[in-house]
Amino acid sequence: MLITIDVGNSNIVCVVYSKLKERLYDKRFETIKENIEEAYPTFVKEELLFLKERFACEAVMLSNVVPAIDQVLVNALKEGLGIDVYRCDLSTVPEFKVLLEDPRELGADFIATSYGAMAKYPLPIIVADLGSATKVSALNLEGDFAGGIIMPGLRIAQDALNRFIPHLPQIPLVVPKSVLGSDTITAMQAGLMYSTIDSVEGIARRIELSFNAKCSKILTGGLSVLIHEDTEDFVYEPYLLNEGLFEIFQLLK
Repeated sequence: MLITIDVGNSNIVCVVYSKLKERLYDKRFETIKENIEEAYPTFVKEELLFLKERFACEAVMLSNVVPAIDQVLVNALKEGLGIDVYRCDLSTVPEFKVLLEDPRELGADFIATSYGAMAKYPLPIIVADLGSATKVSALNLEGDFAGGIIMPGLRIAQDALNRFIPHLPQIPLVVPKSVLGSDTITAMQAGLMYSTIDSVEGIARRIELSFNAKCSKILTGGLSVLIHEDTEDFVYEPYLLNEGLFEIFQLLK
C-alpha cells in the first residue's frame, strides 16, 4: 500500500492506494504555513500514522509546491512513519522530456498530473488544474511536456475584487444560471466563474490549434469541482495528481 500526498499552497490531499491502484482512503487538509516545526510532526502523528498501521503502507510518495515547508515535512514523515519517503521531481523521472528553457523550473504538481493523465488518456493531452492558481499544461503526441500557462485562481480573483473594491459583497463561488447578471452578486459570479471556464476552454482551443490535433482534455484540482459540470469536452479527474504519484512510484520499484 502507498500513501500519496499532494501539498499545494492551500490544501494537502492525502490518498492511500492499494497495489492495484484502488483508492482506499482520501482526505483533504489545510496547508499549514505557521509554526511548521511543531505543526507537521503533530499532523503526521494525528492524521497519517494510523494510515500506515491500518493499511500496512510501505512508502510515501510526495508532491510539494511549497518550498518553505519541504524539509520539515519530509523529516516529519520519515521520523513519524518510519517508512521510505520519495519526492516527485525530475530526478525521479529522468526519462520525462520537458520542453522548457530550464526544465528544472517544472513543478512537482505538473509532473505528477502529467503521469496521471498519460496513464489513462491518449496523447496529446491538456490538463487544467484549478487550485490557488489556475494552471493549464500540455503533453504533445510524443508525451513530452510542451509547456503551460499559470494565471490567478478563482479565490485569488475573488479576493482581489473585495480587496480593491471593498464595497462589493462577499459571494459564494457558484456558476449562475445566466451569463448576464441580474444583480451585483450574480454579475460577480458570472464574471468570476465564466471567465475561468472560458479561459480554460479558450486556452485549450489555442493549444489544439498549435498542435494541429484534437487533445484529451482533463480538469482537476480542488476548485475544479465548482465548474466541471459547466465545461465542454473536459473529463473531471479530482485525484489526477495523486494517481500520477502512484504511477511514478511504480517506476521506482
